[in-house]
Amino acid sequence: MASKNITIALFLTINLVFFGFTMAQAPGPQAPICPRSSTQVQACVNRLTSIVGLNVLPLTQCCSLVAGLAPSVASVCICNALKLSVLDILGITVTLGQVLGSCGVSPPAGFICA
Repeated sequence: MASKNITIALFLTINLVFFGFTMAQAPGPQAPICPRSSTQVQACVNRLTSIVGLNVLPLTQCCSLVAGLAPSVASVCICNALKLSVLDILGITVTLGQVLGSCGVSPPAGFICA
């Protein structure tokens, strides 16, 4: 009787271990976030709001915001700046590609600033 209980306990233990391994899954990919501070993003927003009309000024604040970042992370930072700008509210279209292109960064394929 004792050996039967040990066998059942061993069988259940092995099943629990294997069941735990088969149910473990790797976490899904995390969406990139902008590692820059809000003051740096605000400087880029201020520069974007001065682009109204034909008065296109250099986007040095935006380019310094994305300097050294991967294209996907840089796209997120500029997208956040575009969302915060008054241009979005006024309906003036400044595309992500225009801003990143002026900084020498190409947005990743399929990236949508939503």
